Amino acid sequence: MRCLLLLLLLAASQVSAAQQGLVRWAYGPFATPGDAAYVVERGHIFQACGPFGSRGSCLFVFNGTQVFRTIDGMGSRGPGAYLTEDNKLFRCAGPFCNRGQGVLLVEGNKVFRCDGAFCNKGEGAFILEGNRVFLADGPFANKGDAILIVEGDEPMIALLAILAGI
Repeated sequence: MRCLLLLLLLAASQVSAAQQGLVRWAYGPFATPGDAAYVVERGHIFQACGPFGSRGSCLFVFNGTQVFRTIDGMGSRGPGAYLTEDNKLFRCAGPFCNRGQGVLLVEGNKVFRCDGAFCNKGEGAFILEGNRVFLADGPFANKGDAILIVEGDEPMIALLAILAGI
């Protein structure tokens, strides 16, 4: 009986450790789901392969407020890519992720492009509605067509890193 209980606990811990977020392409104003684009799992962002989201090569590694590029497809941490501070996403460089120019600024459910060292607000880039991401246009971020659907739990820093690359 103890052996069975131990096996069940081990299986449950393996299942919870394997939980992942899946990001799919979306099309049109109603966010029609498409093929898988990215897989987010245990601090890694992978390119998705196939319509069901098999893990491909690792693109980024993230922790807390920093996102790093990978030096191989397996997920070894490389130089810094992005850094978040409050509601802003900055480019960063080097092994210690030294802050650079601003990339994205989040205001509520709207995401704006920004530039400069102080992340000066620019044009609208994206609108986040639930688990869907829509393109935005103009200084007031007018809603356009959907581009992504997020399935599962995904940290905001991972979503911002994906959006910065689009």
